[in-house]
Amino acid sequence: MLSKHNHRIYALPTVLFLFLTFLFVSAGIFIQNDERAARISKAQSVAEQVKISLEVFSSERIQALHNLMQNWPTFEPNQVDWFNAQALSLMGMQRGFSSLVFVDANGEVAWVATPASGIKTRIDNSLIGKPMEALGLNVSHLSEELESTLLYSDAAKHHFIIVGRAISPQEPEHGFLVAGFDIQTILTVMLGELVGPQFNFKLNADSATLFQSGELINDGTIVSLLPFTFLERDFSLSMQSQLSPYNAGFLIMMIGLLMSALVSYVLHKQLKGAVNLSLSQQRYLTASEASLDALLIYQPTDDDFFLVEANSYSRYLFRGACDILQPMSLAEQTRYLGLSSEFKNAKNVAELGVPYEAHLAVHSDKIAPQWIKVQVVKAGDNIAVTVRDVTERFRAQHDLKRSEEKYRRLVDGMHRHFVYTKTVDHNFMYVSAGIEKILGFSAEDFCANESRYVRQVPDETFEIRQTIARGEKPEPYIVHYQGKVGTPLAIEFSDTPIVDEQGVLVAIEGIARDVTKELALQEEVYFQANHDQLTGLFNRYAFDEKLREILDETHNDVVPQGNSAALSQVGFKKAANIYSPRAYHKQSVMCFIDMDRFKLVNDSCGHPAGDKLLKEISTIFRQYVNGQDLLARIGGDEFCIIFRNQSLDEVTKHLDKLLVAISNYRFVYDDKLFFVGASIGVIEINESTQSAEALIKAADNACYKAKHLGRNRYFVFHDNDSQMAIDDSENQVLHALHHALQNDGFELYSQAIMPLNVPNQEKAAQLQHYEILLRLNAKDSGLISPGLFIPLAERHGLMNKVDMWVVDNTLKTLESNPAHIDNVGKVAINLSGITLGDEMALHNIAKRMQSTSVPAEKICFEITETTVVTNLSAAKHFISTLRDLGCSFALDDFGAGMSSFTYLKNLDVDYVKIDGSFVRNIVHDPIDHATVTAINNIAHSMGKQTVAEFVVDNATAEVLRELKVDFGQGFALDKPKPLAHRVQWRVKLASA
Repeated sequence: MLSKHNHRIYALPTVLFLFLTFLFVSAGIFIQNDERAARISKAQSVAEQVKISLEVFSSERIQALHNLMQNWPTFEPNQVDWFNAQALSLMGMQRGFSSLVFVDANGEVAWVATPASGIKTRIDNSLIGKPMEALGLNVSHLSEELESTLLYSDAAKHHFIIVGRAISPQEPEHGFLVAGFDIQTILTVMLGELVGPQFNFKLNADSATLFQSGELINDGTIVSLLPFTFLERDFSLSMQSQLSPYNAGFLIMMIGLLMSALVSYVLHKQLKGAVNLSLSQQRYLTASEASLDALLIYQPTDDDFFLVEANSYSRYLFRGACDILQPMSLAEQTRYLGLSSEFKNAKNVAELGVPYEAHLAVHSDKIAPQWIKVQVVKAGDNIAVTVRDVTERFRAQHDLKRSEEKYRRLVDGMHRHFVYTKTVDHNFMYVSAGIEKILGFSAEDFCANESRYVRQVPDETFEIRQTIARGEKPEPYIVHYQGKVGTPLAIEFSDTPIVDEQGVLVAIEGIARDVTKELALQEEVYFQANHDQLTGLFNRYAFDEKLREILDETHNDVVPQGNSAALSQVGFKKAANIYSPRAYHKQSVMCFIDMDRFKLVNDSCGHPAGDKLLKEISTIFRQYVNGQDLLARIGGDEFCIIFRNQSLDEVTKHLDKLLVAISNYRFVYDDKLFFVGASIGVIEINESTQSAEALIKAADNACYKAKHLGRNRYFVFHDNDSQMAIDDSENQVLHALHHALQNDGFELYSQAIMPLNVPNQEKAAQLQHYEILLRLNAKDSGLISPGLFIPLAERHGLMNKVDMWVVDNTLKTLESNPAHIDNVGKVAINLSGITLGDEMALHNIAKRMQSTSVPAEKICFEITETTVVTNLSAAKHFISTLRDLGCSFALDDFGAGMSSFTYLKNLDVDYVKIDGSFVRNIVHDPIDHATVTAINNIAHSMGKQTVAEFVVDNATAEVLRELKVDFGQGFALDKPKPLAHRVQWRVKLASA
């Protein structure tokens, strides 16, 4: 019967809902399809108009260029003026040209004509005299078709199409004509006129998006035209009519669904109400008979109540006296059971309507229950009484009370432990006496005020309580308290849920212990395992763990909550517990820091000095991080900072201040003063970051670039095309370097070192003194500066091979020109720090010097001051070995390392080259003047000659002469030239 009613209640409304839904959805789909077809037709029509307009524009400009070339004068005396006049006239008549360029027959830009205003250009008069390649287009002499290229100008932030052709392929002496078009401006004007705001479109060429309006939505309405030619490039156009903000079909479907649901719901409620009315009485009877309580209904008569209805369980509950009690009134029944006082309570319920409930002890031996729970409520004019047998519960409570004393005696004697009982609401209602020995509070005080003494609860408190609510035992957890004397204490609780026969939680019991000492020991072990013992910062292991957690949070849009204090409180627990999901994401920034000149301090003053420097530097770093940032020492002199939830702009402001602080810092040890710096690689941590390893590698590379750019600065790594271009450029230079070592791809240059205090008439008689310079010859890009390939060679361990190539090929050049050797006093060859510390390199150089016909006294090896100080013992051995063969030595870049003159005293060198940073501004800077004076005087007092680098003008040379500096080197005295030219010029001069 019930199944039949349910079928009627749900089947009819469901059928009605489905029918109405079908009608409305069909109408909505029809309207949407009609609107989609109209949008496609509009987009197709406008796209064709745009294509035709662009083709007409392109055809007119290309034809104008052909006309200009066909009318080119054959015998015009001044072709540039003629071209300028014609170009300006053409650009005035036909808009769109950004520039017209005349390139002469030699391939050099002869003239650039640009419009007066309105269109941006990447080609201007600064290119006059430069080769055609500077335009971005290299035109063949023989091509009869226009050649073109698509370029992007960073300065103009626009795309440009450059087209060009030889003016007459049959007469190449006329040169070339090149035209530039500002694509962005042209398309903005033309498409703005043709296409309204109701269309989204995108115009592409050469895989680049040249113009776009709005976002194309892939809903089947995008119209894409076949590629067409515009200014000699293939263009593709995609267009889409914008969707109306009012989607009629969708609105009809939504309104229809809502109306269908409403009509069906109303029908369902009417049917359900009718069925429920007929079933309510049957349900009541079924529930009454299934109840585990005795249910009795009493009807009032005069001053008493008579039983009118009782369920079957009441006969079971009052077994033994059921037949006696049934004919009695309520007053007689209560007297029979010894509960006379309860009759008055029942009358109050009937009069006032306030329910009554009580637990009563039954002393009659006529019925089975000894304890009952009675509830009386008013039911219309009647009263309803429910009676439950609670004898077993009260027996259990009595037994529990009897065993309580025995239990208390056992638990009160426990040392540093206590047992407890909590309510289902987790309020303490009993703790043993051990609590007073641990916290100093009495058991009663602790139960009443426990929440006041709590200092920190577990992060997983909610999960613990859910586990207990399910009747399951949770894992032990720790709560931090403050003792009576203010001492912080940690107590570990082990809860056990107590449930009744029905599985309902009635209490929580457990045992707790004081784990303060164990936790302190664990935190100490955790700290030692995760922190650097020298600086107290996180170590490499802890940094890697935290970095991976940060990456997981970043990828899962998790933002940390809490601070370093919270981290220290959780101790040995995983730091991930202090993080929780949030509804937003913010990036972080990692900084890889390598200390500059740390090895100089370590090697010159010993490891205790290096340790002292690292401690002081770490103190500076701490001043620029906050509680949520991560600061770690990950290597000898390498540190990492992760600025949490800060943008790159915010971090660079911190780094600017940090670098200033490090620049102003002076490290003093044993009366020695050192300047240090920090090279910092900076990289963002965001959702696109792949892995911790890739992040550290990129930051390390950025740190190296900062060192390469001059140290004590930061370099920001950007994972984009420009960064990839930089890396590709370095790879190309490295490839050229390897190729040069294998195929003699280097070229030797030389620059004279001129005497400053020799009269002019005697200079001609002086023997030449010059320094060997090295250039890397790349076939495609010409000579590569040493400033590019020398750092790469040092980084990849190739510098000793480069040095050996220079030594060997310098000697070969001199050996093949014996006449030149007679005119040479000294040939200076630079050696790197890697070679200076390489015993095998020393052996090879010594062997080469012993086998050459070039006198050893004509060779002078230059080594830098910083390299010598860093490898002092190796430098002394290197110098003494080659000096025994007759070679001389020069100490290069002296003063740049700010080292002590004591090293100069202990080094057997012949020349001291004063660093150019002091020489460059000696005319105007009194401090530089005093520095050069001091270096020159001290060097002379030690019997060494001095050479001033970077002599940029005659005024600088005059000052150096006044200071009695022996030699000068710089562009004012001699410019670098190929060694072969210098050797051949001297040979020719001698033969003449």
